[in-house]
Amino acid sequence: MEYNIIVAPNLEVLATEVAGFIPMGWKLKGGIVEHLNGFAQQLIRHPGDLKRLQRRQEPSKQNKQRRTRWIE
Repeated sequence: MEYNIIVAPNLEVLATEVAGFIPMGWKLKGGIVEHLNGFAQQLIRHPGDLKRLQRRQEPSKQNKQRRTRWIE
């Protein structure tokens, strides 16, 4: 299991940075924590989630290859 903590000076920047990690298989864990330097959010990812994410992306690549073939 992997953990990641995002720290940002305000909530808008925190939301932007966290949104970049969501497509990579990360999920939110807990709530937003306020501290002296701003705000923080913890993310979590299981190794199996990454494998499932890769499997979902592979069929879309195959579909694109089928569309580019010439019809004889």
